[in-house]
Amino acid sequence: MFNLVISTGRRKEGVCIQELRYVCDILGVELSNTWFTGFDGLVTAKVETDPIEFCRKLKELVTSQYYVPRFILKVVPILEVVTTDLEKIKEKAVELAHKLISENETYRIDVRKRGVSYSRMEIIDMIAKEIKRKVRLENPDKILHIEIFPSKTGISVFREDDVFSLLKLTLS
Repeated sequence: MFNLVISTGRRKEGVCIQELRYVCDILGVELSNTWFTGFDGLVTAKVETDPIEFCRKLKELVTSQYYVPRFILKVVPILEVVTTDLEKIKEKAVELAHKLISENETYRIDVRKRGVSYSRMEIIDMIAKEIKRKVRLENPDKILHIEIFPSKTGISVFREDDVFSLLKLTLS
C-alpha cells in the first residue's frame, strides 16, 4: 500500500506523479507505485525507503536549490495502512503511539478525513483515551497523524518538521 500522501493543485495529479518520479530519480529512491485518490489535488504513492527519510531528503533537495518542485506541494509520510474501520484505526494508532511516542513526550492527534462520515472529534477522543501521554495542541513533540480515505487509512507518528511543505520551505 501507500506510504506517502501528496498534495498538489487541482487537476494537476498527473504532472505531480511525473514530477514525483523525477524527484525519486534524483534522490535515488525507487517509486514502486502511485495512485489517484479520487479527490482533487491528492495522490498517494509507495516509495521503497522510510517515508520520513524521503521527506527529509526532499527538503534537502529544495533547500539546496538543486531542484524546486512545481507540483509537489506537500508530502505527508505514512507508516502504517489499515482498512478503513474504526476499530482497526484505533488499534493501529494506539500501537504506533505507544511505540513511537515516549512517556515524557507530548503529542497531538491530527485527523484528515475524505469521503467518510466519521466524526473527527469522535475518532480523536476514541484514540486519545487509550494513549497515556501528555497532550499539547501547540508545538507538540510528536503528531499522531491519521489520513482516512473511503477504503484505506494511513497512520503515522512524526515530528511536525518531518512533513514536506513547499510553502513553509519557501517562506522560511
